[in-house]
Amino acid sequence: MPEKLPVYRIPDFTPAKALSRGIHVADLQAHRQKHAFVQAPHKHDFYLLLVVRNGQGTHTIDFTLYDVKPGSVFFLTPGQVHAWDLSPETEGTLLFFTPEFYRGNREADALRQFPFFQTWQHPPVFNVQPNSLSPVEQLLHQMQQEYSRAAPFQIDALRAYLELLLIQLARLYPKTTVASEENIWPFQLYQLETLVENHYLEHLPTSFYAHALHLSPKYLNELCKQNLGKTTTDLLQERLILEAKRLLTHSPHLNIAQVAQALGFEDNSYFGRFFKKQAEITPEQFRQKR
Repeated sequence: MPEKLPVYRIPDFTPAKALSRGIHVADLQAHRQKHAFVQAPHKHDFYLLLVVRNGQGTHTIDFTLYDVKPGSVFFLTPGQVHAWDLSPETEGTLLFFTPEFYRGNREADALRQFPFFQTWQHPPVFNVQPNSLSPVEQLLHQMQQEYSRAAPFQIDALRAYLELLLIQLARLYPKTTVASEENIWPFQLYQLETLVENHYLEHLPTSFYAHALHLSPKYLNELCKQNLGKTTTDLLQERLILEAKRLLTHSPHLNIAQVAQALGFEDNSYFGRFFKKQAEITPEQFRQKR
């Protein structure tokens, strides 16, 4: 898809080496001083975790503005657009990792089991008292030590620390937003979220997603409505609208017809009607407001 919004990889932030392709641990202040370009909106092809110890500011993720304060923990999935505006004294730790690094030799990617990576259901941030993050800070410190020195089984150790870290964060995640043991979010919806991310530009019918999940379209629709209050079609349309907003905001070099084409719409006027129906504003009006 043509766009000028930068998409960064882990090696863009650290010397090229085998380890840097899958995971990176960094002090927030040092990272901001060394890579000033991260202030502007951008994407990553990896997962990002930010734990804030001190300071304040704002963090914008896909058009939603969040406050940054001590005890804030942010989670980003690949492809999300974000930018921050932080006070100079803001301190914290950044962790980058790819899904391939987390998965290792396992066939299944279980990252969607964690509530903070269920982007359809939960917000990408939670806030706790800073002292509640002590176990998380300890794990991050151990990861930084392991990351900074070459040692036997280094990759295995970092992957084990990562698993423990995500488990610890899941335990801290606000219980009111996490499904109970009796009402686990269906695993098919984890898979659907990945499928939609991979295929939404193809404008495939809902039957394609149902077939891929070995479900009937009717049953998949019921799963979506019961757990998200939305139909399968709603989810597909929302994903297209999000990408349209990203392009209209961050790709000024594309005119409306080119945005429509980039999103898989053959008819520019149909794209305009689709966008207005979903966003209650025309693409041109949305772009002017940004």
